[in-house]
Amino acid sequence: MPELATPFNSNGFCVGHFRPSSNRRGRIGTIVKTLLALTMLTIAASAQLGRIFPILDPLNALTPVILAMAVVICIFSFRHQHLAFAIAVLAALCSVERVAQVSVETGQLAIPADPGITVLSFNAWRHQHSPKETARAIAVSGADIVLLQEAGPMLNQADMMLKTAYPFQSDCPMGCDLAILSRLPVRDFRYRIRGDDGRFVGPRIVFADIDDASVMGPITVASIHVDRGNSPAGNRRQLDKSLDEMFTLMGKENLIIGGDFNMTPYSFDFERMDQAMLPIRRVSAGDRSYPSQIAGLPTIPLFAIDHIYASRRWRAAKISVGPGFHSDHRPIAVRLFESSLNPSH
Repeated sequence: MPELATPFNSNGFCVGHFRPSSNRRGRIGTIVKTLLALTMLTIAASAQLGRIFPILDPLNALTPVILAMAVVICIFSFRHQHLAFAIAVLAALCSVERVAQVSVETGQLAIPADPGITVLSFNAWRHQHSPKETARAIAVSGADIVLLQEAGPMLNQADMMLKTAYPFQSDCPMGCDLAILSRLPVRDFRYRIRGDDGRFVGPRIVFADIDDASVMGPITVASIHVDRGNSPAGNRRQLDKSLDEMFTLMGKENLIIGGDFNMTPYSFDFERMDQAMLPIRRVSAGDRSYPSQIAGLPTIPLFAIDHIYASRRWRAAKISVGPGFHSDHRPIAVRLFESSLNPSH
């Protein structure tokens, strides 16, 4: 008698029931990967248009995330989901250009006998709830020079521990929330720069002239806070113009400048500012400083918007700083050595 066809295999499982389910999962996976790849491509392409339309430039902050997700999609789709793979490749190509252009001259150097100077930049956050604890965290940070933004609430605490650690402190006029703290003697503090017509030039900034930080002569350090601005296009033009005017008046040769620039290294605005800064260059690298908390809960910072620049007389070694600063930014710090004192040169 001939054997009847059965929907069950030799192990007793119903083949007809599971094959459609497996195929359905495969189709859903293909659709999900394709939609994710399309989303990544849309964001990456829109970010590229930030070169022409400033309102789209902030999307470049997501460039590393887009590139990483595009690579993951490529890995899991190159064998079977060819459309998703092709779209992900295009998204990666759009993103890699912005990542590749970010180059920073920094690194862990051979430490010379000279101790160098440690510079810390920190947006202390005007809305924070623990200003005294923040002041004491800065006091024990070990930095020689501290460049502060949104520092008003913290400095209003008049903490003696901070005053003892940093006897030289700027006294910014009423309404100014920038500050410089220094262990080293400061010859003079200056606030903003006035052009020939008497108007303030450049973004909000405070300067300190320090004589004893270098055997090669005096240096100028500056704390800066670049506003986001209500109009990306207007803010871009104003920043370009104001930086040029400011550097024309004060020069750059002996300058160390740090602060909250509100720009990631992947943006076109940052690229233009980087060119305006030459020959000084960014010496803080890989410092994702924002946000360090959301709604009072600690987070892993995703964006590098706080930076330190220095003239080419300095080489930098990145150093880490501990927790306890109670801000929505993390501080960034570098140890600077004069090139002539670096044994690797």
